[in-house]
Order: sequence, then structure tokens, then C-alpha cells
Amino acid sequence: MTLTQTPRLADPSAGLHASLDVLDDVELERLDRAGQAQLLRSLTRAEARIAAIRMRVLSRAERDATAAASGAASTGQWVAQMVNADPAVAHRQVQLARGLEARPAAERALRSGEISAEHVAVIVHADRSLPVRLTPAERDAVEIALVAKAKRLTPSALRRAARRALEAVERDAAVVDAHENDLVVDEEDRARVRTRLTLHENGDGTVSGHFTVPSAQGQLLRKIIETITAPRRGRLGATHTQVGDREARTDWDRARGEAFVELIEHLPTDHLHRRTAATLVVTLAEDVLRGALRAAGLDTGGSLSAGEVRRLACTSGLIPAVLGGKSRPLDLGRSFRLFTENQRTALGLVHRTCAADGCERPFAWCELHHLQAWALGGATDLVNAVPLCHFHHQRIHDHRYRHRRTPGGQIRFVMKT
Repeated sequence: MTLTQTPRLADPSAGLHASLDVLDDVELERLDRAGQAQLLRSLTRAEARIAAIRMRVLSRAERDATAAASGAASTGQWVAQMVNADPAVAHRQVQLARGLEARPAAERALRSGEISAEHVAVIVHADRSLPVRLTPAERDAVEIALVAKAKRLTPSALRRAARRALEAVERDAAVVDAHENDLVVDEEDRARVRTRLTLHENGDGTVSGHFTVPSAQGQLLRKIIETITAPRRGRLGATHTQVGDREARTDWDRARGEAFVELIEHLPTDHLHRRTAATLVVTLAEDVLRGALRAAGLDTGGSLSAGEVRRLACTSGLIPAVLGGKSRPLDLGRSFRLFTENQRTALGLVHRTCAADGCERPFAWCELHHLQAWALGGATDLVNAVPLCHFHHQRIHDHRYRHRRTPGGQIRFVMKT
């Protein structure tokens, strides 16, 4: 060894692989439900901690210019070569690692396994999207607030909350609203640039395609497809003749494909320039329609900028659930069994998703259920309504399960013993 050479350290990950060998020998079939849950939580925490170490390695490689020493054009390219990864994915990972260097609270939470790498990506992106006028102390305060939310929110829910991350340091609600709207506008602009549709004739009687569309239109398409696939074709236990091929009802990719075919066949091509074929419910304050800059929420869980809302309101099947507008009858008592669209719109202002505990199916996909059954005297009133996705609506009527409503309004299921 020459004086200029650095001694090579032993593989620091050897102990990690030894532990994984032990885990690989665990007899999973002997674990009860509690054991499965505990192992799953431990593995998830371990994944987060490993991700934190990996990001530190990427950051160090970037600072040491390791890529240049090996002839690679960038650290991302070097990573792709080392681990046989896609260069674009590796580049994003390096950028995330660099962003995490400036966010110590998020890094600590990731290193301890309290949040995931997906949460970190949201926090880093939110930090990069903050106004440049913020001081370092204000950025730290925003980061700490987002880390606290990340410990209890899913990455997708955190992504929605991060649009209003400025609330942690900005008291003026109008400034926060305008910043959120600017973020949504930028997202919409990027989405329009990336919009694509390709179709390929396969020569076997089928056509394959790939499309990329803005989120609002994509959610609208998803809502249409889910609406077509949602209706039941027969009661439980119905014959094959009555309900068709069981595979078509359990293979959701096939079901959505058939729904897409049905949609194409029923497109009103003679009126496409007048109105879209379905509606979205948009929750917004009344002043947004008058010109205020504030993002609005969709009943599918997405968001639209104020300008996009006003544009769609001119031509599309868009139902504005205007806060502060005129009230509509929401309680029908025993006069009607089925809930109305007015009631559905009002309930959508309270629930963003299925009311089942932990379910993230958007409200737009849900069916309205009587908490107290109508047949047993329950009223068709808003206070007696709860949104449930198709799966959980079936489960709440399944005699093998008990359910209760939590103080927060969620429905929690327990299998009967």
C-alpha cells in the first residue's frame, strides 16, 4: 500500500445482510395477526432507515465527485451503472438526496424510521416551492410542521397538505391561498406540456395505447370509468347467466377496459363541443367565482386552480358546491329512501374519502349508506348518511363483521369471533 492509498474498510453492510438472513428464515405461517402486523411495521421502519443511509451515500458521492472519477457524466448516471437502475430514476434520487441535506428535521425523522422516503420527497419538494423571501428560520418552521404531519398522514395526503405549508409562518390567509393557487397553476401548466396520446394497432384485433393527461381530466376519466363499473349486475349468489363471467367482475383491469370500450361506443360525438359527459363537484368559496385566487377541491380528491375552475364552469358538467351560497333541502325524513344529489354534494364537503377507517377511495366513488337502516326506521337525512366505497358497503352488510363509528366519524370493522 502506497502513502496515497486509503485503506479499504470492511463492508459495513455485512451485519445488515446477516440480519436479513435471519429474517428470511422466519416461519411466516406461524405468525398470528399481531405478529404479522408487528413484523410489517418493523420492516417498514427498517426500509425508511435504509433509505436514509442510501441518501447519505448519494450525497457523499455527489460531493466527492465520484462519478467523474469513474468516467460517468453525473452522479445519477454513476448510480444507474452501479445498481443497474434507470438513469432518470437514479437522477431523481440524487436530487432528492441533495435536497434532504438542507432539511435536517426530515432527515432525522427518516433516519429514525418515523417517516418514509415518499414523505421526504413531498417535504423536499414543498421546501423548493416556498417563496424565496422566506428566512432560513421560517423554512425550518415549515419543515418541522410538515414532518409532524408526515407522521400521521399518508404521502398523498401530505402532498395535498403541503400546498398550504406556508400556513406555518404566514398569518395572512389570502397570501397562503394565492401561493397554493400558484402551485396548482404551475402543476397544470406542466401537465399540459406533458399531455400525450399514442395508439398502436397490434394486428390481432386489438389496439394498445398510452396516454398522459392533466390530473383534472384524468380524474374525470377515472370517475366515468368507475361509475360504469360500479353498478351491480345481480344480487349476491346470482347465477352466471344473470351476472356474466365472474372473471370479468373480479379482474378490475379487464372490467375497466370493458368500461372504456362502453364509454367510447356511447360518446356523444355530435355534441362534444358543447358539454362533457360527466360532472365533477368542485368545493370553492363564492369569491373564487368572482375572481379570487384560491385553489378549489374536487370530489375526486384533486385540486384545480381558480382560473381552471372558472374556465370549466363555462363549458363543462361542473357542479359548484359554493360555500356561502343558497342552501338546499338536505333532510328528507321518511319520505324518500334514496339520498339525493343535493345531499351527496353536501356530504362531499365533509368527507374526502370513504368513511371506512384507513380507506382512501375518493368520495366520488362512494355509495351513500344509512347509518340506521331505512327499513328499521332510519331517516334519509344528512346526519344519517355515510359514504362507503363498494367494498366497504358490502362489508357493512356482511354478517361476519361488526362495525362501530369512531369519535372522528370513521367506520371501523372487526371480524366476529
